[in-house]
Amino acid sequence: MNNVQISVIICTYNRSNILSGSIESLMHQTADKEIFEIIVVDNNSTDNTKEIVNQFRNAENLRYIFEPNQGLSHARNRGFREAKGEYVAYIDDDARADPDWITGIYMMLQELNPRPIGIGGPIYPFYLSEKPDWFLDEYEIRSWGDAPRYLKKGEFFSGSNMVFSKAVLERLGGFDINLGVKGETLNLGEETRLFNKIWDEYNEKEMFYYSPDLKVYHLVPADKMNLHYFFKRRFMVGQSSLQTLYSPLDNLKKISLIVGFSGFILYKTIVAIVKLPFYRSFHTWVIECMNPVIVGLGLVCACVGIRCSFGQFKIAESER
Repeated sequence: MNNVQISVIICTYNRSNILSGSIESLMHQTADKEIFEIIVVDNNSTDNTKEIVNQFRNAENLRYIFEPNQGLSHARNRGFREAKGEYVAYIDDDARADPDWITGIYMMLQELNPRPIGIGGPIYPFYLSEKPDWFLDEYEIRSWGDAPRYLKKGEFFSGSNMVFSKAVLERLGGFDINLGVKGETLNLGEETRLFNKIWDEYNEKEMFYYSPDLKVYHLVPADKMNLHYFFKRRFMVGQSSLQTLYSPLDNLKKISLIVGFSGFILYKTIVAIVKLPFYRSFHTWVIECMNPVIVGLGLVCACVGIRCSFGQFKIAESER
């Protein structure tokens, strides 16, 4: 395995029931197995994750790593530090890569000059259970369009289909360990923080290359196709944005954000109410019209020191 160019990282926590699908999708890549390795980072799982990985023990390019520090950012950082490749590709444990995913990444690394800091592609949903009539695929599609291009500042790839230069991750320290999912606790923002750090550090136009051909398919389970999860997820987007987009904060800036976003929330709520009669489905109306309201509420709550974790509200330790 001396010719490894790309290290694919799968971070996982207590998802042995679906992990094998992600691994298998990487085992069936069209790329020569000499150019990539697969690293499964077990983030302190208590189920039979290790046994599932051991089922693929005949694969010479697969490695299992146990990371005891709880948190997706810890696992992602452990992954790139263990990587042998010059580039590190991240894919979720509940996602499946298109058969040409690695080949596409490799070809871009050979053809693009200068080589970009990052590469990514679209994410499309797949389902193992019947989805509700109101739930549209577009709610889970993550794409920058149908044409290849470099991202603009402020744009970034989603976590299940993003590739970084290992040298850049090492230089910037990888993902912020204070952000991101930790065990069963939903938290966000670690990807946005990293992309913003790279934009600020290098500030070049051609850093992140997007290709619509680099396809990944992400599982949407039944428990995420409901309004409860939507509220929770979008609220957390607002919560995390305070740290990723508006930090550092002083009291004057907090007050300014509270006033500004309170007006924004009121305006978007009025607009949503006006649109309500034109929607057949209440669920569709909530997702398509109330999204900015919920995100705004999350941000305002974070400004006043209210943190939400998996639906449970609490006052942040630092705000007491």
